[in-house]
Amino acid sequence: MTHTAPLRILSWNIQSGKDCDGRINLRRIADYIRDRETPHILCLQEVARHFDCYTTPDMPDQLAFLCAAFPDHTPVWGASLSWPHSGPLRREFGNLTLVSTPLLDSRVHSLPATGTERTPGAKQTPRCAVETIVTWGAAPLRIFNTHLAYHCEHERAAQLRHLCALQEQAEWLTDSPPAEGHGIFSQQAHTARTVLCGDLNLDSRSEQYCWLLHQGWQDAWTSTLPAPESATTDHNPPAARPPTCGVFDADQWPQGPHCRDYFLLRNLVPSGIVSMTVDTFTDYSDHQPILLTLGTAPHDNA
Repeated sequence: MTHTAPLRILSWNIQSGKDCDGRINLRRIADYIRDRETPHILCLQEVARHFDCYTTPDMPDQLAFLCAAFPDHTPVWGASLSWPHSGPLRREFGNLTLVSTPLLDSRVHSLPATGTERTPGAKQTPRCAVETIVTWGAAPLRIFNTHLAYHCEHERAAQLRHLCALQEQAEWLTDSPPAEGHGIFSQQAHTARTVLCGDLNLDSRSEQYCWLLHQGWQDAWTSTLPAPESATTDHNPPAARPPTCGVFDADQWPQGPHCRDYFLLRNLVPSGIVSMTVDTFTDYSDHQPILLTLGTAPHDNA
């Protein structure tokens, strides 16, 4: 089975289902996704398990609910932290990737934590990136689903460097399909074609954003804009970047609407990007859902 139709990837920091009025309602998040032709890949951040402050008594395990809500998708769970709770239960918080395309491989990467070292007193919590490799067309595609540090710029910078190092390691290897071997020594799929998405917690006007572009990452949003020579005419003004955060929740985001959620690409040609959209109308989280549609299978671009 290969996937040759356009590939739709949704990324959303769902804030454990907490809306902008402070109510936790994860069912509404699931209904929203299903009502809009469920994308092939869902990358969700801030999913909670057995945390009383983030969950409700009728739904203490948000991971279990989301897996049941999307039975046609294979779940890949990345717990940034896993702490004792009661009996065999664990309190966990992290990122969930749900995949309906053939899943070739997956792993969870712990990200560097340096906040208290560089900025004493800064709030700090473990962070991770969920890596999945899926079949798209005749070639693999890697997807990183992550949520980076907010309170400490130095910590976030270390996490960005770590993600770039993971990508550089992938680019050293030749693209290849899985190969059978003995047990764990079978060769898994390799690809340099990568989508990095999630709540990166950096503003699109920041130095860290510019640094990422200089590392070779391509912003899917800017890749969909008109060519520079045609973008500034009176009839075709430059498109304003839609905000992905702070649209409805002024208490958490007094700076107002801005962008901190992205789809960043490596080794994918711009012509393969059909669209990237941001829903700025839903207030089901303090972040907005973003959707990327890729139209040309990466094998056809090689």
